[in-house]
Amino acid sequence: MIYARMLYEDSEAAHSITEAEIIKVEDIHGKLLLIGAEDDVLWNTAKYIRWMEKRPAEKPHDCEVEAVVYENGTHFVFPEGMMRLLLPIGSALAVGLAFKAARAYPKECRAARMDIDRRITRTIAEWRKECV
Repeated sequence: MIYARMLYEDSEAAHSITEAEIIKVEDIHGKLLLIGAEDDVLWNTAKYIRWMEKRPAEKPHDCEVEAVVYENGTHFVFPEGMMRLLLPIGSALAVGLAFKAARAYPKECRAARMDIDRRITRTIAEWRKECV
């Protein structure tokens, strides 16, 4: 997993990201949830979320951005409810086996997943109200 992150970092060092390669989040019409964790070992999620969060401030848009970067959450920043659906038994164990940070900070990672669950549920409920 560390090699995956190094691959991203090395590719950025070898080739700067151009405007054509950047996700145009300002073109999204509606709510945008950007969710990640500082301890993501596969790529620098926090860095990219901060980039995407800044774009609407620099460009005309009608996108509402909500960005959250958890200190602990690993690469699997899935909602807790989704984790229970995907792995009904032993989801915390499975994530812990895959990610060192999940073993070191299990309570914090679970709290992040529960918060993500609440945020997504709230956002969907708000969207449904707007659609009615």
